[in-house]
Amino acid sequence: MKSASSHIGIGIGICALVSLLGGNAVFAEEPPTPAESLWKTAGFQISGAVLSSYTQNFNNPSTNNNQLRIFDTAANSFMANLAQIVFERPAVAGSATDRVGFRARLNFGTDARFSRARTNFQPGTDNNELDVQEMYGEYIAPIGNGLKIQFGKINTLIGYEVINAWENPNFSRTMMFGLSQAFTETGVRFTYPFNSMVTATVGLINGWDNLEDNNRGKTVTWLLAVTPHEKFGVNFFGSYGAEQSNGNAAAGVATVGACQNGKTGCDPTAKRLVAGAIITIKPIDSTTLILEPYYGNESNASTTSGHGNARWNGFVAYLIHDLNDQEQPHAFSLRARGEIWEDAGGSRACAGGVNFNGGTNTCAGSGSGQAANGAFFAAPVNAFVAGNGLTAWETTLTLQYKPTPSLQTRVEYRHDHADQNVYLHGTRASNNSNTLGFSVAYLF
Repeated sequence: MKSASSHIGIGIGICALVSLLGGNAVFAEEPPTPAESLWKTAGFQISGAVLSSYTQNFNNPSTNNNQLRIFDTAANSFMANLAQIVFERPAVAGSATDRVGFRARLNFGTDARFSRARTNFQPGTDNNELDVQEMYGEYIAPIGNGLKIQFGKINTLIGYEVINAWENPNFSRTMMFGLSQAFTETGVRFTYPFNSMVTATVGLINGWDNLEDNNRGKTVTWLLAVTPHEKFGVNFFGSYGAEQSNGNAAAGVATVGACQNGKTGCDPTAKRLVAGAIITIKPIDSTTLILEPYYGNESNASTTSGHGNARWNGFVAYLIHDLNDQEQPHAFSLRARGEIWEDAGGSRACAGGVNFNGGTNTCAGSGSGQAANGAFFAAPVNAFVAGNGLTAWETTLTLQYKPTPSLQTRVEYRHDHADQNVYLHGTRASNNSNTLGFSVAYLF
């Protein structure tokens, strides 16, 4: 018995010693290499994502395109949407070195094909699938609470949705985002936090999605974020400036006076004004309601009926309800979206191009439909007639499941409807479309 007790005592002693020293001796992580230490000390960060999807269009359009969609453009097809890597060093208030930062966000995939064409790295319908979504430097000037200055190509201040699908409540994007808002801005931006409740941002840029300016004018953008309570906030955003081309071939406009939808006679002095708000209400921790009213107006624009005042406007409501903790494994979330969007002058929709506005901006009308390979088809009977303008609406229901915080899966049902026959049902025109989408995103 004594021998057994001694063995037990020795075992307990060894366990105790390991528990005390193991963190440093037995189970210790390997010390970082000099390169890793330098990387962390410099504040460099690398992150990214991989996104793939499938969309089933129950209309089975003969062109294999989903009409008036952005990024989820291929009907009844798998898509290798995006491989993204972000290399950055965020600027923070501190020492002189800490106040300097940068970001470079590189995209590759079918989503990059559309965003690249949208931001005119190449003219026309270039299908190169590498896109530099963002590339800018930043500095926090020691003025008051800290004035952040950013210079380069940055995601736009306009609207709630963004290019990255996993950062939006739903996989598919709204018509309001895809057809009537900017993706990115290239220029200089100033951001100043007045206090914990109010932050103001203003930018001077080349224009909507213009990597290089397409005219001699500049556009002013702004965002005023007001958060009086942790459960309520309002962001007021907008832009004002000349957006029509004066024929700058270096910016991807090959013909003098060529307009964004193929018409001629653009007015580079005409001004575009857009204004909107993002209203966020959080009645309980697990539920968020987001409302986005939006208005756009452009003088002497190229519309379906000629040249005149163009107007587009819309309203989107998002409801997000998390069923459990989203930072833990096996996280579930329900998302609902409702949207109504009007293109009164016909200046934004049904332009008949796969890459126009960065998506499949085709309709069952305007003289033709366009397939994914660029081939054109005769317009179906009773199709959309150019010059009538368009009002469309959609409802979207999304179930999100994250097996782990870094893996996001979504299944989404969407119903689109319009006051005209802009969708394809096989080879005939239809006023509605129904799709079922699946997406998987891995974040690192």
